[in-house]
Amino acid sequence: MRNRTAVALAAALALAAPASGSAAEGWSLTLGVWGGVSHYDVLGLQHGLGTVGTADGQDLIQGDFNTVGGSAVLRIGWLDLGLLYEGTLLDTSAKNEVLTPMVGFAWDLSERVRLDALVELGGHRITGIGAGNDLVSETRTVWLPSLGVRPSLSYRVPLGPVGLALSATPFVRWDLVKKDVSVPTSSLDPTVYEAGGTTFGLVLGAGIEI
Repeated sequence: MRNRTAVALAAALALAAPASGSAAEGWSLTLGVWGGVSHYDVLGLQHGLGTVGTADGQDLIQGDFNTVGGSAVLRIGWLDLGLLYEGTLLDTSAKNEVLTPMVGFAWDLSERVRLDALVELGGHRITGIGAGNDLVSETRTVWLPSLGVRPSLSYRVPLGPVGLALSATPFVRWDLVKKDVSVPTSSLDPTVYEAGGTTFGLVLGAGIEI
């Protein structure tokens, strides 16, 4: 039984890996930064205070965000290993941050065009929960485990001993749990938010490949 399981696992890995010669030989390291837009959907306010309704509560924690970030991706043959940080700027309500390792595969579609198919499994932090609600006396922060997928298409240009990589990356990320976050207010009753949802977006980036 163990031998059959090992054979099945080996076959699955062989099928999942890119064909021989489709990824760059040896190794490379890409250090990149990017910017773009994302949208975060949650269930929002579970129960509110007086004139604060469910729709208002959702606006305080979910919506469209300006997204910026950076990453380091090490490629060994077709295998991708990396680390990513992502944050939001210029939003007046709750702020999102993600810190996650990544794993996946690289596939050279041509001499200069490459596809990196990456999976994230890390942490999603939401800060400033309750910001924008005039009744809130103190905002809250919560960490949520998350799982994400990032297919990145890049175009590489030689620059002497290194290379310039220009990329476009759509992504989607799911929080693996939901948490009730109780936010104190000037009233006797707190406002309770349900944090946990789905993020999706598109970013454009540039990096140096060594």
